[in-house]
Amino acid sequence: MIKQSNTTTTNSWIIFTWVNFTISIIAIAFAVFYMPINDWLRACLGLSSLFLIQSSISLSKTLRDQAEYQSEH
Repeated sequence: MIKQSNTTTTNSWIIFTWVNFTISIIAIAFAVFYMPINDWLRACLGLSSLFLIQSSISLSKTLRDQAEYQSEH
């Protein structure tokens, strides 16, 4: 059973979040690619950035799931 939330997410907000996410990914990729540093430092920064993005997505999903669980019980 799907429980309806009291708040509504608008299409504008969804588009806004996707645009922000896309711009931030492009900006960090641009910065890592053009930063005047050694290749191994660039690789480390790039991998760290990817890990930060993945961790942020996982954290937001976990917090959302936890909030949904708490609202059901």
